[in-house]
Amino acid sequence: MTPTPSRPLAYNEDHEAFRETVRSFCRRKAYPTSNDWEANRLVPKEFWRKAGEIGLLCPTVPEAYGGLGLDFGYNSIVNEELAYNGVPAGFTLHSDIVCDYLVAYGSEEQKEQWLPRFVSGETITAIAMTEPGTGSDLQAIRTSAKKDGNHYVVNGSKTYITNARMPT
Repeated sequence: MTPTPSRPLAYNEDHEAFRETVRSFCRRKAYPTSNDWEANRLVPKEFWRKAGEIGLLCPTVPEAYGGLGLDFGYNSIVNEELAYNGVPAGFTLHSDIVCDYLVAYGSEEQKEQWLPRFVSGETITAIAMTEPGTGSDLQAIRTSAKKDGNHYVVNGSKTYITNARMPT
Protein backbone atom coordinates (compact mmCIF):
# COMPACT_ATOMS: atom_id res chain seq x y z
CA MET A 1 0.00 0.00 0.00
CA THR A 2 1.16 3.49 -0.81
CA PRO A 3 2.10 5.44 2.34
CA THR A 4 0.05 8.53 3.06
CA PRO A 5 2.15 11.47 1.82
CA SER A 6 2.50 14.75 3.64
CA ARG A 7 -0.05 17.30 2.52
CA PRO A 8 -0.84 20.94 3.19
CA LEU A 9 -4.32 20.18 4.62
CA ALA A 10 -4.62 20.39 8.38
CA TYR A 11 -5.92 17.01 9.50
CA ASN A 12 -6.41 16.44 13.21
CA GLU A 13 -6.63 13.29 15.35
CA ASP A 14 -10.34 12.84 14.54
CA HIS A 15 -9.56 13.00 10.84
CA GLU A 16 -6.81 10.40 11.20
CA ALA A 17 -9.08 8.06 13.21
CA PHE A 18 -11.66 8.41 10.43
CA ARG A 19 -8.93 7.64 7.88
CA GLU A 20 -8.20 4.34 9.64
CA THR A 21 -11.90 3.46 9.47
CA VAL A 22 -12.02 4.23 5.75
CA ARG A 23 -8.77 2.37 5.05
CA SER A 24 -9.91 -0.70 6.99
CA PHE A 25 -13.27 -0.67 5.21
CA CYS A 26 -11.59 -0.47 1.79
CA ARG A 27 -9.26 -3.34 2.62
CA ARG A 28 -12.05 -5.58 3.93
CA LYS A 29 -14.98 -4.71 1.67
CA ALA A 30 -13.47 -3.47 -1.60
CA TYR A 31 -9.90 -4.55 -2.19
CA PRO A 32 -10.62 -8.30 -2.46
CA THR A 33 -13.17 -7.82 -5.27
CA SER A 34 -12.51 -4.40 -6.81
CA ASN A 35 -10.82 -5.93 -9.88
CA ASP A 36 -14.08 -7.76 -10.59
CA TRP A 37 -15.95 -4.48 -10.23
CA GLU A 38 -13.64 -2.91 -12.81
CA ALA A 39 -14.11 -5.84 -15.18
CA ASN A 40 -17.90 -5.76 -14.75
CA ARG A 41 -17.96 -1.94 -14.79
CA LEU A 42 -20.22 -1.99 -11.76
CA VAL A 43 -19.70 -1.29 -8.06
CA PRO A 44 -22.32 -3.31 -6.15
CA LYS A 45 -25.14 -1.40 -4.45
CA GLU A 46 -24.38 -3.32 -1.26
CA PHE A 47 -20.93 -1.69 -1.12
CA TRP A 48 -22.57 1.74 -1.27
CA ARG A 49 -25.00 0.81 1.51
CA LYS A 50 -22.21 -0.51 3.73
CA ALA A 51 -20.22 2.67 3.12
CA GLY A 52 -23.29 4.68 4.11
CA GLU A 53 -23.76 2.66 7.30
CA ILE A 54 -20.35 3.70 8.60
CA GLY A 55 -20.52 7.34 7.51
CA LEU A 56 -18.37 7.36 4.38
CA LEU A 57 -21.00 8.91 2.10
CA CYS A 58 -21.72 12.63 2.22
CA PRO A 59 -20.03 13.25 5.60
CA THR A 60 -20.61 17.01 5.33
CA VAL A 61 -24.41 16.70 5.17
CA PRO A 62 -25.98 18.38 8.21
CA GLU A 63 -27.17 16.10 11.00
CA ALA A 64 -30.75 17.31 10.44
CA TYR A 65 -30.74 15.32 7.18
CA GLY A 66 -29.03 12.19 8.50
CA GLY A 67 -25.43 13.25 7.87
CA LEU A 68 -22.52 13.68 10.22
CA GLY A 69 -22.16 17.45 9.72
CA LEU A 70 -18.38 17.20 9.36
CA ASP A 71 -15.89 19.39 7.52
CA PHE A 72 -14.75 18.76 3.93
CA GLY A 73 -11.53 17.16 5.16
CA TYR A 74 -13.54 14.00 5.77
CA ASN A 75 -14.62 13.92 2.12
CA SER A 76 -10.97 14.33 1.14
CA ILE A 77 -9.95 11.41 3.33
CA VAL A 78 -12.58 9.14 1.76
CA ASN A 79 -11.42 10.15 -1.72
CA GLU A 80 -7.74 9.65 -0.87
CA GLU A 81 -8.31 6.20 0.62
CA LEU A 82 -10.47 5.06 -2.30
CA ALA A 83 -7.68 6.10 -4.64
CA TYR A 84 -4.88 4.54 -2.55
CA ASN A 85 -6.79 1.25 -2.42
CA GLY A 86 -7.83 1.22 -6.08
CA VAL A 87 -11.54 1.33 -5.34
CA PRO A 88 -13.48 2.42 -8.47
CA ALA A 89 -16.56 3.77 -6.64
CA GLY A 90 -17.80 7.23 -7.68
CA PHE A 91 -18.11 8.60 -4.15
CA THR A 92 -16.48 11.89 -5.18
CA LEU A 93 -19.27 12.75 -7.59
CA HIS A 94 -21.90 11.55 -5.13
CA SER A 95 -20.61 13.24 -1.95
CA ASP A 96 -18.69 16.24 -3.26
CA ILE A 97 -20.74 17.41 -6.24
CA VAL A 98 -24.35 16.22 -6.48
CA CYS A 99 -24.94 16.26 -2.73
CA ASP A 100 -23.45 19.74 -2.33
CA TYR A 101 -25.75 21.11 -5.05
CA LEU A 102 -28.78 19.77 -3.22
CA VAL A 103 -27.56 21.14 0.13
CA ALA A 104 -26.92 24.56 -1.39
CA TYR A 105 -29.84 24.91 -3.81
CA GLY A 106 -32.48 22.33 -2.93
CA SER A 107 -35.78 23.13 -1.31
CA GLU A 108 -36.39 21.97 2.23
CA GLU A 109 -38.71 19.29 0.90
CA GLN A 110 -36.04 18.02 -1.53
CA LYS A 111 -33.40 17.97 1.19
CA GLU A 112 -35.64 16.01 3.56
CA GLN A 113 -36.54 13.51 0.84
CA TRP A 114 -33.15 12.93 -0.75
CA LEU A 115 -30.25 13.73 1.56
CA PRO A 116 -30.87 10.89 4.05
CA ARG A 117 -30.99 8.49 1.08
CA PHE A 118 -27.70 9.88 -0.28
CA VAL A 119 -26.06 9.49 3.15
CA SER A 120 -27.26 5.90 3.60
CA GLY A 121 -26.28 4.77 0.10
CA GLU A 122 -29.89 3.88 -0.67
CA THR A 123 -29.79 6.40 -3.53
CA ILE A 124 -26.69 6.64 -5.71
CA THR A 125 -26.40 9.92 -7.59
CA ALA A 126 -25.24 10.36 -11.17
CA ILE A 127 -24.39 13.13 -13.61
CA ALA A 128 -25.03 12.97 -17.35
CA MET A 129 -23.03 15.68 -19.10
CA THR A 130 -20.93 14.02 -21.79
CA GLU A 131 -22.52 14.06 -25.25
CA PRO A 132 -21.34 12.90 -28.67
CA GLY A 133 -19.26 15.66 -30.23
CA THR A 134 -19.26 17.92 -27.15
CA GLY A 135 -17.50 15.98 -24.42
CA SER A 136 -18.24 17.79 -21.16
CA ASP A 137 -18.52 21.27 -22.70
CA LEU A 138 -21.68 22.39 -20.93
CA GLN A 139 -22.24 25.31 -23.31
CA ALA A 140 -22.38 22.94 -26.29
CA ILE A 141 -24.82 20.42 -24.79
CA ARG A 142 -27.89 19.83 -26.94
CA THR A 143 -30.00 17.55 -24.73
CA SER A 144 -33.20 19.24 -23.66
CA ALA A 145 -36.05 18.53 -21.28
CA LYS A 146 -39.49 19.95 -22.04
CA LYS A 147 -42.44 19.81 -19.69
CA ASP A 148 -45.32 17.77 -21.08
CA GLY A 149 -48.23 17.72 -18.65
CA ASN A 150 -46.98 16.37 -15.33
CA HIS A 151 -43.70 14.93 -16.69
CA TYR A 152 -40.73 15.87 -18.85
CA VAL A 153 -39.74 14.62 -22.29
CA VAL A 154 -35.96 14.38 -22.59
CA ASN A 155 -34.39 14.55 -26.05
CA GLY A 156 -30.71 13.92 -26.68
CA SER A 157 -28.00 11.40 -26.00
CA LYS A 158 -25.14 10.87 -23.60
CA THR A 159 -21.91 8.97 -24.09
CA TYR A 160 -20.97 8.57 -20.43
CA ILE A 161 -22.92 8.93 -17.22
CA THR A 162 -20.86 8.84 -14.02
CA ASN A 163 -22.37 6.39 -11.49
CA ALA A 164 -25.04 5.26 -13.97
CA ARG A 165 -26.38 1.76 -13.59
CA MET A 166 -27.90 -0.35 -16.30
CA PRO A 167 -31.39 -1.62 -15.43
CA THR A 168 -31.47 -5.26 -14.36
